[in-house]
Amino acid sequence: MGQTIYLVLLFLLSVLPALFLLWFFEKQDKGEKEPRKLKNKVFFAGLLMVIIAGVIESFVDGFIGDLGLNWYAYIFVLAFLITATIEEGLKLYVVKRIAYKHKKFNEVMDGITYVIIASLGFAVLENILYVMQDGFGTGIARALLAVPAHAMFSGIMGYYVGKAKFSDSKAPWDSRKLLWTGYFLAVLYHGLYNFFLLSGTYLMFAVVPLLIFMAAHLKHLINKARFEDKSQKNKPSPFTVKRGLRLILASVLPVIAILWVGGSIMLYNEGQIDGTYILTASPFPILMLIGSYLLIRRKKVKK
Repeated sequence: MGQTIYLVLLFLLSVLPALFLLWFFEKQDKGEKEPRKLKNKVFFAGLLMVIIAGVIESFVDGFIGDLGLNWYAYIFVLAFLITATIEEGLKLYVVKRIAYKHKKFNEVMDGITYVIIASLGFAVLENILYVMQDGFGTGIARALLAVPAHAMFSGIMGYYVGKAKFSDSKAPWDSRKLLWTGYFLAVLYHGLYNFFLLSGTYLMFAVVPLLIFMAAHLKHLINKARFEDKSQKNKPSPFTVKRGLRLILASVLPVIAILWVGGSIMLYNEGQIDGTYILTASPFPILMLIGSYLLIRRKKVKK
């Protein structure tokens, strides 16, 4: 009985984060609601893509493993050229095949909605496979990192899918260019996420600012899509490089503060530093947190 309850809890931990995000992102679509049947088709097709991705990735990974690459070259190829390229390509294929030409795909925001649905279908089965094997720790980590990341990689791509469908240009290349732009961004973000985690070094902590940056980018694109669909009156301010760098810095500073505190405690326990050092250095992480808060709260000064 205890084992059954444990497995049920693992299953719920695998599925509920994706279902919550499905609900959340559907609420972001302020226009015409999408047909349930079409959403279900996209979701379950995305789920099945995990099997296809697994087969392709295993085959290609075996080939890459025979090339004798050093560790960083190998994880770069694995993160960007194998995992990200294949998985984002399959999600895009699902939406293009099932939803793109459907009459209910009638807003730019629908591109974001359907690609996120496909990505969360993908994330559900992938989550089940990992969590049922590795347990609660993996489930919690993936609920906080991998599942939202999948939605964000693909949501950003989805904006360009929606723009491609409703491109005013008569030239076919213009809509293809938008699709390729979205695909490139999804692969770039997905590849960076995988590379940081696979590195096994302090680079893993870079996942936190990356997720925050992607969330801000996706929020901007959702607002932009709503404005273009006329379901939002206010035009969003541009997502500039300066604004993006400020967000990255704001999210990096707390990570530095946490590492500083954790490292100081570890060195103190090992007897390498004393309490005086910790007291003297304590303002540093506090200043990092204050700096992060000020960067996030910073508002434009009206001229």
